[in-house]
Amino acid sequence: MDGFLRSNPNLRVATDADRKPGADGDAELKSLYGIYHAYFVRGDLNDDGVLDFVLAFVRRDLGRGTPWFSVVVFTGRPGIGSAAGFSPGIFLERDVTLARGDLSVDRDSVVISPDLEEEAVRRYRWDPRAHAFVFVRGDTDDPERPSVSQTGNRDVRRARAPRA
Repeated sequence: MDGFLRSNPNLRVATDADRKPGADGDAELKSLYGIYHAYFVRGDLNDDGVLDFVLAFVRRDLGRGTPWFSVVVFTGRPGIGSAAGFSPGIFLERDVTLARGDLSVDRDSVVISPDLEEEAVRRYRWDPRAHAFVFVRGDTDDPERPSVSQTGNRDVRRARAPRA
């Protein structure tokens, strides 16, 4: 994590204080999860048997009233002791709004929900052939995707993992 932040000095780790709670003050989420952190999730995201995690970061150059988030996956590396650890970080999205949203894991995909009071979500799944996280277009009849990223959206996005 320290290396990632040194390589990206314009970012800081997103905290619970960056979140704008929903109308119910997130009471439903807190009752469901107990301890709820909107910007951190973990699981085996690339199906290698090693724990991975996803973390959101906020741009330092903007005030807390208008945060722009970046979503980063840190894949676990197998090993013991100092040989173990995590990848340097793989950006899934940059400059997205998540102040009223969160990150989650649904089976084999990372789910980015920009606003929990809306149904629009984006999913990324690990594609072992491409050695990348690939944007998965949702099963919907609506051809339009929500435009919530300043960096633009494409039908397929690839966030490449560093080669070992």
